Formats: sequence, structure tokens, C-alpha cells
Amino acid sequence: MRKLPKLWRALEGIPGLIAVLEVWRQDCGEDFEFAAPHLKPTDMIGNRYPCPHSFSECPRRIIDYGDDEFAAICQDEHQRCERVPLTRREALIHRLDLSGLLQPVFRAAMIRPQAMIPHSPGLWAVGLSEQPHARNYPVYFLLAHSRSSHEAVVGRLLLDIPDSFLLVLPTNRFRTVETERRLRERRVECLCLEEQVLVDGQGEFHWAGAVETRRAARDQGAVPRSVGSPEAVAAVKEYIQARGLSQTAFSVQAGVSERTLRSFLKDGTMRRSALEGVAKAMDLSLEQLLRGEIPASLKLPRRR
Repeated sequence: MRKLPKLWRALEGIPGLIAVLEVWRQDCGEDFEFAAPHLKPTDMIGNRYPCPHSFSECPRRIIDYGDDEFAAICQDEHQRCERVPLTRREALIHRLDLSGLLQPVFRAAMIRPQAMIPHSPGLWAVGLSEQPHARNYPVYFLLAHSRSSHEAVVGRLLLDIPDSFLLVLPTNRFRTVETERRLRERRVECLCLEEQVLVDGQGEFHWAGAVETRRAARDQGAVPRSVGSPEAVAAVKEYIQARGLSQTAFSVQAGVSERTLRSFLKDGTMRRSALEGVAKAMDLSLEQLLRGEIPASLKLPRRR
């Protein structure tokens, strides 16, 4: 099983989710096969076509010669890119059917999907949670193309929705300490597709976050929900101090709530999946963290 980082980053990188097929293919890379079935042709001819170089006047411009004859022409004054003949399909702008792509992902995450209802630009109500700890919480999907738009949408959502909810994000790259603080004050849980969605060899989506951990604990019984050790607590404290981080900043980096981090530092245990995120943020495995190890990159005095 593997993650799909290029797919989720392409969603944030292509404004309006509209582009010619070659843009989708290049931005999605090896993950393109999962977007392809949901790319629907429009009746609009694209203006630009990807260029293999970075000349000042590129990318290529799409020319319509009539009679369904198209080509992508280099705009550099020296014509250093070759002319690319295009079919009509290749020249057309394709729009991503976002709902079609996300429906099976939501079901894998124990979210009961509904028709995506726009709440504000870049934000949709997408269903209700079936996760045991957040059953029937409303779920929203946020698609931002910049940090400022992410912050604006989060701010408006917190004003509009007075209760707790789940927020699904394609990636973590626009999250900030300030927006996380505001979300966690309201006990809002963020689910990151880039980090928590896996796909198997048959193209089926699987959830690698808290839901999967709970299923394992329920079905197998032998998997502990919470893990920890005094050595792990000491290692986390030492890491935070050595990096000059606040607990808020480190909790964002580790993908856990500040309240969860404080509880761990006090009581010494944390949900297994959450502590795995802490270990990953420290560039350690869970087993290394439980033994009290710290990253080799930290030049620290030896603990006594």
C-alpha cells in the first residue's frame, strides 16, 4: 500500500481544478491514474500547455487552426521547444469531479458521504462522521490554494459553526500555529488525506489514521489503544527544548492536539496512532521513541 502525495498536492496546485489533461498528468505524476476517471472534458480550449523547459515566455501556447487541428507552440523568441500536435481532447480543458474522487475516500475514513454542498469558496459540507469518538459530527472539506485563503476559510467556518466538527484537508502545507490553536480551542479534528490515505494494489482506498487503529483494537483485541513510557516523555521534552519549540508549535508539527500533548507529558501515555505521529515528527520510529532515543541530528549532552 502507498500514499498519494502528488494527487492531493495537485488539488491544491491547480486553481479551480480545471486544466488540460497534460497539466493534470504532470502535476499528479504517478498518482494520475486515480484522477483520470474523474476528469471531465469541458467545451473550452486551453490557453497553455506544459513546457519541459523554463524559458521566460513558456509554457507553450495552444493554437486552434480550425477543423479540430490544434498544436502547442513554444512562446520563447527562439522557439527552443518543439511544436506539439494535439488532438481536440488534449486541447480541451478538463474539470475534476471532486465529489466522484472523494466519495470512496470518505467511506474509507468512516465518513458517511452526502452530496457536496458548498458552504463558502473552497469549502464544502461533505457528510457525517461515523468514527466512534466523533459520531454524527458534521464533516467539511477545505481546498485552499494558499496559506492566506486557508486562514480566511478557517476563520469564517469557526464563526459560522458553533459546535465541534471534522475538517478534511488535502495536505498539511497551509496549516499554521494560529489556525491550529483556534481549531483546537473548539476541539476540531483535522484529517489530512496526504498523510492518512493509502491505496492498495487493487486501487481501493484505506484509512491509515485513528480509525484504522480503533478497528484493529476492536477486532484483534491485542493492540493497545494507548502506549507510552517515561523514557518517551523525557525524550519529547528534551526534543522540544533543544529545538526551541513551544508545545503549541510542536503539537502542530506532530499532528496532535496541544491538550493531547500536555496530557502525554503529564501521564506518560497517548493513543498509539498519535504517538506514532509524534515519533515521525522527531524523525524516529515509535519503538525508538518508547526507548527514549532522540534524533542523531540533535547535539545534546547525554542524559543522566
